[in-house]
Amino acid sequence: MALKALIRKITASDQLELAGSSVFLRNDQQIIGTGSAIQIAAKGKNRVAELAAGWKEILATAEIDNQSGISSAGLIALTSITFSENSSRDSVLYVPMVTRVHRGNVGFEVTIEGAEALPKNLQPVLGSFQDGSFSAEAFKAAVGKALEAFSTTTLEKVVIGRDLLMPIDSRPNLAVPLKRLHERYPDCWTYAVGDVFGASPELLLRAQNGEVSARVLAGTAGRGTDPDVDRAIAEGLANSQKNRHEHEFAVNSMVQALEPFCDFVQADSEPFSLALPDLWHLATDVKGELRDGVTLLDAIAKLHPTAAVAGTPTLLAEALIDELEPFDRAGYAGPVGWLSSNGDGELAIALRGGIIEPNQIRAIAGCGIVTESDPEAELAETDLKFKAVRYAFAAESL
Repeated sequence: MALKALIRKITASDQLELAGSSVFLRNDQQIIGTGSAIQIAAKGKNRVAELAAGWKEILATAEIDNQSGISSAGLIALTSITFSENSSRDSVLYVPMVTRVHRGNVGFEVTIEGAEALPKNLQPVLGSFQDGSFSAEAFKAAVGKALEAFSTTTLEKVVIGRDLLMPIDSRPNLAVPLKRLHERYPDCWTYAVGDVFGASPELLLRAQNGEVSARVLAGTAGRGTDPDVDRAIAEGLANSQKNRHEHEFAVNSMVQALEPFCDFVQADSEPFSLALPDLWHLATDVKGELRDGVTLLDAIAKLHPTAAVAGTPTLLAEALIDELEPFDRAGYAGPVGWLSSNGDGELAIALRGGIIEPNQIRAIAGCGIVTESDPEAELAETDLKFKAVRYAFAAESL
């Protein structure tokens, strides 16, 4: 079906209309989509390539009438890609019926012919999370098995996740949790696309005017309440052999994966400590220039999963994750974000959130396990990472 899209200029809005919406928010950039005009679903090893081909087919037939006067405005698609090719859940790419895009004072709206009215007065879901299919003791045991694998295989790093569950009666309206996440973590990418949601601190890949950029995070420490203690924690993180070891794997994985698609790739020579409200992360920025004819999804197909969410070597790490984790990650730790008909786009890694399942919400937090890891410390790290989702869904704001 050929889409007919009208793009018009709209005034900037401070009021986020999040009820029943798909979103991708960061600082003063807001992408808010309602409904689905057309959707592509894919499973298995070639899921990203199938979504990329479907997006190209949509663009080849779409009739786009840009009346906004904004040269960068285009038809917008949202996508969520599963972490694993073995997931039972779909990877999806869809064009919303209505998409509102705000960047600072510039805004435009993409309306697909035949768009339906927006939902009104939906009730939000709030509540508390309890232990999921992976208890604290079971998680520590899994970390122990991962440590054993370092001495019996060529494994160098593996990311093991732990889950929490909250029961729900029906498809939830995430308006309140998403608003809380965006306000508390404005420098993160707050997202709700398909069945995944959260506020990710990690940009997987951004494309703009033929250039790509990424921010790699690996290595974590909790924030201190006293400024001097907090600075000492950041310095300790920057000098931690375990965390630097974990971070090096993630950066090297990103650079090596990007090189075939770029004329050049460069990474910061040293990581920096990135401050979030609850955590410190070691971070490194990576930049490159895409080769002619290469799209964002082309690069993502080879880039995902990085060592930051799977491990090193990738295939060995993925096999151990399948063996140790008693749940389907679905879109958690997979690419999530938006694409534009002009070739631009942003895909974050779906972290600090969870997935919507029948009758429940599953929150997931993972840790990078290397030879220096300690099971008790890794468990504590998951508790730190769960703070975001617990805050978002608390019956009263914490």
